[in-house]
Amino acid sequence: MASSNPNNQVVGAMNVENDGAEPVQPRQPKNLQGLLRFAMEATKAEDAPGNSELGPMDEERRKFLEEALKSLTIDVAEVLQKSIKILSDSERIQSIQLGQELPEDVDIAFSNILELVDNIDTANDFYKLGGFSILPICLGCENDKIRSRASSILAELCQNNPFCQSRALECGLFNVMLHLAPSEKGMALAKCISAISSMVRDFKPSLQELTAQGGCELLANTLQGPDISARTRAAFLIRYLCNSYVDAKDKFVQQNIVKIIADLLKEGRDDTSEHLLSILDTLVQDVDPKVIKLCRDPGLNLDNILKEHLKNPELDECFIEERDYCRSILRVLENFPQFEQLNSEVDR
Repeated sequence: MASSNPNNQVVGAMNVENDGAEPVQPRQPKNLQGLLRFAMEATKAEDAPGNSELGPMDEERRKFLEEALKSLTIDVAEVLQKSIKILSDSERIQSIQLGQELPEDVDIAFSNILELVDNIDTANDFYKLGGFSILPICLGCENDKIRSRASSILAELCQNNPFCQSRALECGLFNVMLHLAPSEKGMALAKCISAISSMVRDFKPSLQELTAQGGCELLANTLQGPDISARTRAAFLIRYLCNSYVDAKDKFVQQNIVKIIADLLKEGRDDTSEHLLSILDTLVQDVDPKVIKLCRDPGLNLDNILKEHLKNPELDECFIEERDYCRSILRVLENFPQFEQLNSEVDR
């Protein structure tokens, strides 16, 4: 976060070599002239030959440079507080109707928050400043742009951040997203799936809630929807879940995710094909008899679907990973040609 120190003191500095010994940290410059001298010393090796001595600075030049440096700093807490105040005005936010352009101050408030909370410490400060209070207000707005921006903020807050993941679950925001997603479309749905993904990744309490509250069914349905961006994000999350959380994997197997993927591949390749194949490859690598049984269902004809997919000449030129996934899946399935035998193994 940016310093609110009125003197704009410099916090960091470069390491310098000490005749082959361990690097030493030079004394930190404490004022503008020291900062400029430090910068000149650090960069003079790259400069053209010349006099690098820094003479005394006159008052006018010092004042100008101090103002320039001050203009480059912001008070992060103040910016967040102003943005939170704008977006927590429930009456005003709810008055922004579907299809209406966002007021400039609302748009700027969203942008400022999103830009700042990608830093984990700032994300945590955002919660402590009461920032989470804007999320249910914005997610309840009929304007899809408002909901999309709120989902983006929630995704950024929770990305690799157990503190915010825990707070989002405690505040009920995770369940809000699970119940909101089925009614969302287009970019609002894609952003919603991104937020769900950020809230569950590497955070077991939310993973458990996802499987208990129908999250796997939601993702499987999204995978079959018309929006490419939402389908892609759902596929990323499904693959992660199949790799990392056995309860979720079992849910997807129960829903016959193999058939869902095969049917989608049969419709022809698109931008989601690589991600669909990556899910299938993840599933078959464990050689789970239930998964292999689904893949070897003669009514599915998965082998032929994959072989037909491999005939696409673009796979060798542009979509190499897609080609490799197909080959990897087929190699596994070739080891399990007897469908009746698999049936008896699963039944036992």
